[in-house]
Amino acid sequence: MVNHDTQNFTVENGIYKGQVQHDLPNYKSFGELMWTRIKSHGGNIAYLDALTEETITYAELQDKAVRCALWLQKQGVKSDDVISLCTHNHLNSIVPCISAAYINAIFNPWSENMDLRTALHFLQLTTPKVIFCNEESAGIVLGAVKEQNCNSTVVVFGKHVGAISFSDILNNCNDKEVANFRYDELDDLKKTICIMHTSGTSGLPKGVELSNYAMLLLSSEKSMGMNYSSALWFSSLYWLSGIMMNFNIIANGGRTTLYPKFDEEITCQLVDKYKVENMFLSTSMINRFLKAGHVQKYSLSSLKKIIFGGASLKAEVQAELRRIVPHIQILQGYGMTELCGVIAIQLPNHKVGSCGTIAKNTQFKIVDPESGKVLGPNQSGEICIKSLAMMTGYFRNPEATKNAVDEQGWMHSGDIGYVDDDGELFIIDRIKELIKYRGNQISPGEIENVLTFHPTVMEAVVIGIPHELDDEHLLAFVTKKSGAKVTEQELIDFVAKNMMDQCKLRAGVIFLDSFPYTASGKISRKDLKEMARKLKHIN
Repeated sequence: MVNHDTQNFTVENGIYKGQVQHDLPNYKSFGELMWTRIKSHGGNIAYLDALTEETITYAELQDKAVRCALWLQKQGVKSDDVISLCTHNHLNSIVPCISAAYINAIFNPWSENMDLRTALHFLQLTTPKVIFCNEESAGIVLGAVKEQNCNSTVVVFGKHVGAISFSDILNNCNDKEVANFRYDELDDLKKTICIMHTSGTSGLPKGVELSNYAMLLLSSEKSMGMNYSSALWFSSLYWLSGIMMNFNIIANGGRTTLYPKFDEEITCQLVDKYKVENMFLSTSMINRFLKAGHVQKYSLSSLKKIIFGGASLKAEVQAELRRIVPHIQILQGYGMTELCGVIAIQLPNHKVGSCGTIAKNTQFKIVDPESGKVLGPNQSGEICIKSLAMMTGYFRNPEATKNAVDEQGWMHSGDIGYVDDDGELFIIDRIKELIKYRGNQISPGEIENVLTFHPTVMEAVVIGIPHELDDEHLLAFVTKKSGAKVTEQELIDFVAKNMMDQCKLRAGVIFLDSFPYTASGKISRKDLKEMARKLKHIN
């Protein structure tokens, strides 16, 4: 056994093990944690809406959560019933989740940008008693409920024909009922409290069952640095990062600044105006944040930490951002919805481009995808993980659970990566995204990194186009920086000059104004492949 005392992990037979640390002082449910912590923060500001300057204190948040919980109970919602939520971030968006936890119901976030097909799928899968939605998604939600002919009650934040107004349900009870309300006790921490959804990059999203215990661990996670701080993020509750950031900062009494969408310059303005200390960005956002060039124009003096994740970031981008804002910790994390949290996260002393070392309550190993053999340091293979916060399984889908989690309890991530001699994890690519050219396995991520090093390129995605002789030819989709000029041939030549022959862009380059995204904020390779199929006339 190798003991890395300074790194807080051990290695045994090729398995990397984080410290086991529960940090759960006698809470018997996630609802009890929320109840206790929210009450203890009292008059502190919980959320601030940067568009309207409105705020909500923890005492006001508690009052709304109790009133919503009382209304749910009056609708006959009981333990194990599902409450779905389909909305952007706003002052009331977290309330139904807390209310559900108070009565041991299950909360189930949906994407606010979903189409009717996805809404019907979610409706059939989770059969919610009540669906909370914003005005923008209400039409899709109501349409799905009507088409499915189900009895789900629809509540809207705002107003919409055919839906109950959220403001009205808060007035369904009197002050005495509110004063007498208390969260329901629970005797089983393994009970499901939340159903998240996978991003659905291939096929329809699956439901991920998370227990009270998993959510307690998530909310107690200290690596995010949310203690009594001011935070900013753009992940909706559909993202695990949105769930993590919301409940972590609530548990620790911090203040969240809300803004409806990510904008490179407005983000800088929000940081300076509201003295934001901690920020979470997706990898795509952090690429745009750096390359838009606004960072140098603002002091960002309050900002202590930017955590990012969702896809691997090339080392050069992280190094450049650290150079421009040396007072800010720029840290990459690696997590999965199925594991309810962070699997690995960087510390300030870790190498640029890595995901840091293994998080507490977690184990992982690198295995050969074909043989299953455990690999040593600096050998690339599939990342397999165990976690105390691991999902119960895919909701109503035992076959998918069996395919993802092996008989020894290891979750097969589908990510290719390696661990270096210091125990730092590096992500290379997704197994399903590897491209084959004349028998050679090619990582699109490596070519994307080279392309984004070109001074005109904002973002790049490389996919494989079927070829009758060579297996696949490589095609790049590119967005350019504002005002930049570059030709297709220049980028083809740039890759040819800097990479091996097998990595040449033989299918060319397609320029886009913007990329299509999945509901979880990742670039949708599925949509790009469909676009390529039509543009290249592929059958």
